[in-house]
Amino acid sequence: MPLAIEDDIWQIDPITAQVRPDAALHDPVLIVVETSPGLARSAAEICDFLRIKLLAVQDPRDIADHLGAMQPVAVLHEADTVDCGVYDLMMIIAGLDPALPIMLVVPDDLQNRGAIDTAQRLWQLSDVVPVHHRPGIRTLIEFLFRAGRRFGRTGPMPI
Repeated sequence: MPLAIEDDIWQIDPITAQVRPDAALHDPVLIVVETSPGLARSAAEICDFLRIKLLAVQDPRDIADHLGAMQPVAVLHEADTVDCGVYDLMMIIAGLDPALPIMLVVPDDLQNRGAIDTAQRLWQLSDVVPVHHRPGIRTLIEFLFRAGRRFGRTGPMPI
């Protein structure tokens, strides 16, 4: 019986608990679509502490190039309302990786909730997390750890 299988996302030998030498590991990256100033800055210290690279882009349509090349662990975006930019972002992610975790920071109202739910079902996105104000440290860390565990791309935790 082989020790590891091809689709083993953790790429860890179950006997030695070491990462396999032939493992194709990637540095974890958080893509921040920063249409509102300061969102990337608020996430930068947490990402630095967790050793997650942060890539800030200005336009949701710009992430298409980065999704294939960088294989990010998650996407973070803040918007005043669910508009064309948010739909573009969700549609691009759905076309490239529908399991990629997305945290959308949008005001809590019935229209936004309905729009996010409908878009998530329409494009079969499996991990959309709506929050109603900029995420605090705990919320962002929990989101990043869950995203990293889901894809097996988190590095060692500094002590």
